[in-house]
Amino acid sequence: MTNTIALVILALVLLAGCARALGRAETALYTGRYDEAAARFQEVLAEKPDSVDAFVGLGIAKYRLGALDEAERAFSEAQRRAPELPIPRLYLGLIALLRGQDAAAGESLQRYAAVGTPRVADDIERALRALGSGPATVEMRRFMAASLEDQAALAGELVSAQQALALSDQRRITEDRTLLLLPCACRSR
Repeated sequence: MTNTIALVILALVLLAGCARALGRAETALYTGRYDEAAARFQEVLAEKPDSVDAFVGLGIAKYRLGALDEAERAFSEAQRRAPELPIPRLYLGLIALLRGQDAAAGESLQRYAAVGTPRVADDIERALRALGSGPATVEMRRFMAASLEDQAALAGELVSAQQALALSDQRRITEDRTLLLLPCACRSR
């Protein structure tokens, strides 16, 4: 019994440590410290080699650093482990776009658009039509990739804000009902 409790406590401590390490890596990523973020995500993967979140974070950090081969490996691994996850599709499409691999970019970006917001899907379709209309310069490809990445990030932030607002409203309604019901429940009979 004591050994079981000790193992459970050890597992919880290790999981909490991994969660903190992932949080530090994500903080570095979101604050633009991409070298640090990449190193921290690699530390997380050393501890938890099946962490899809760490592969995605590592991929984004490497993408932002311009290390497209390393980013592609991280996103491919994330997609292999979680095929339903849309973010690897987006970034694999952006990497192909930057490399001038229009067919691969189109396939990956269309798969992302199928599960994304209508606004992002429209922007992806416009970008793909522009690519089909003639050769695109390196600078135009960079602009398209940055625009699509920004649009997807804004859409994700909007969804997160809507979910937070809905949760906040749900809590408020629940608390209001609790306060309204309390006097009735406390009446003496």
